Amino acid sequence: MKCKRILLVALLATAAVCASAQMRDAFVGVGVYKPLYNETGGRLMTTAGYGQFYSSGLGFRAGLQWTSSVATVEHAFGLPLSVVWRSPSRTPSERLYSGAAGAMRGYGYSSLDGAVGSLLAGFLMNLFSDIEFYGGVTPGWIAGTPAPGSKTNVRTPFTLTLDAGMCINYSIWRFDIKLMPAFHFDPIGSLTRSTGTGGAEVPIRWFFSFSGGLAFRF
Repeated sequence: MKCKRILLVALLATAAVCASAQMRDAFVGVGVYKPLYNETGGRLMTTAGYGQFYSSGLGFRAGLQWTSSVATVEHAFGLPLSVVWRSPSRTPSERLYSGAAGAMRGYGYSSLDGAVGSLLAGFLMNLFSDIEFYGGVTPGWIAGTPAPGSKTNVRTPFTLTLDAGMCINYSIWRFDIKLMPAFHFDPIGSLTRSTGTGGAEVPIRWFFSFSGGLAFRF
């Protein structure tokens, strides 16, 4: 009976928190995931998830992530969980003013041949509606094995990264176009690479990802 009461209280508390949310979204994204050393290029990463935000701008995100290969080891899965702060949304006039200012700055730093491209890039990069900053963790699992001849080894298939990044949102009605750079640190050293010096194994700690996505706000 006591367990049932605890479960009921937990469910009611969860419902109250969800009901107080000011904005929710569901999102999908695709990008690249790369260890921060030169021997391995970026690999395909896909993400899908859910976000929830409150009047203070604070919120959280949770999702499912698949990476085709991490440092030549195929098929890694993760569950990204993060705390997020989202800036207030800018009005259309504020976005246009910022875009015009960005275009002028881009033009000022460009050569004559690249003037048009710099104007357009400066304008588009400053049309964002809001920015998110987040930190969190991604527990996961490596399902594959290193490619033949690879210098990478799997010390443990369980993975855990500490994540920090940002997300630039371009809002159109209820849709957000997202640009998301992030850094990831592996404290447990799930993957190692052979240095070729006396058979030494060095943990692969740092990773970088960049992805773009689409979210629907509700």
